[in-house]
Amino acid sequence: MPAGVLTGALAGMGLGKVAMGLPPVPAPPEANAVLQVMVGIMVGLRMSRGAIRSGVRSLAPAVLVSAAMIAVGVAAALVAARLTSLDPVTALFAAAPGGLTEIVVVSAAFGADGAAVAAVHLARLLTAIAGINLLLAYLNRKESGTRRSAPPLWSESRGDWRRLGLATAAGAAGGTAGLLISIPAGGVIGALAGSAAFRLLTENPVPVRQYGLGVQLLGGMVIGLGLSAEFFAELVSLAGAGAILISAQMLLWISMSLLLARLFGQDNLTAAFAAAPGGMGEVIATASSAGANTVVVAFIHLVRLSTIIVVVPALISLFPN
Repeated sequence: MPAGVLTGALAGMGLGKVAMGLPPVPAPPEANAVLQVMVGIMVGLRMSRGAIRSGVRSLAPAVLVSAAMIAVGVAAALVAARLTSLDPVTALFAAAPGGLTEIVVVSAAFGADGAAVAAVHLARLLTAIAGINLLLAYLNRKESGTRRSAPPLWSESRGDWRRLGLATAAGAAGGTAGLLISIPAGGVIGALAGSAAFRLLTENPVPVRQYGLGVQLLGGMVIGLGLSAEFFAELVSLAGAGAILISAQMLLWISMSLLLARLFGQDNLTAAFAAAPGGMGEVIATASSAGANTVVVAFIHLVRLSTIIVVVPALISLFPN
């Protein structure tokens, strides 16, 4: 199943909580920190000099994607606030496709309805994951006659595992430093720098397939923690506003994917993952297992998240009262 580990972990955690009537449980900060570091390490393990050059060339599309998401988000939020009972500040934070945890925390400081913001963002993540699954299923059927069989999952040698351990240690050190600095996505940036430095200095390949499955597992569990009967009740009460905000983001996803592929020459798979309005960890983990250019996807998502977490609060601070 496309993104099977991610989807299975999310469904198992979420549906189990709903069936037992458990309340929503926020993901522990430590889990989000570990997920950031693991995502950074996974991207860093794929770094090469050629990959770095392709990442640098992705600056223009990254800025374009970020600007388009902010503009469409603001427009959709204003429409939702006008047509529904959602207040403008809550609508703007709910429409900002940034990291769920960061956006919810920042929105509370501006007096937004945190539960509404979290519900819309979680619905956006679930919709994006469903869209990614449909995309991968379509591509798998389309390429079933030409796709080569994947190597055995556990075929790496003992030396490969030793290098993976050393690269993970280097990435964990960098990720810890990034988290201590407290910059947006600091864990991702620091871990990426640490593991990429090891990869470039040793110039030896490192196994990443199993690592990507681990990221999918943790990402699915973190999202699943937010599912509960209360979440679905909140989502029903926000049906009108949520439909406007999420529909705008999904339409923008399709448009930006086509633009990245045709204007900037990205392959269709990389373009789709790069423009996806999902969580960075889950998108990158799935992109890695699907064979997309993970470095380009990660670079564009890092620029998007960093820009949104800075620009959206700055825009809202301009509102009177």
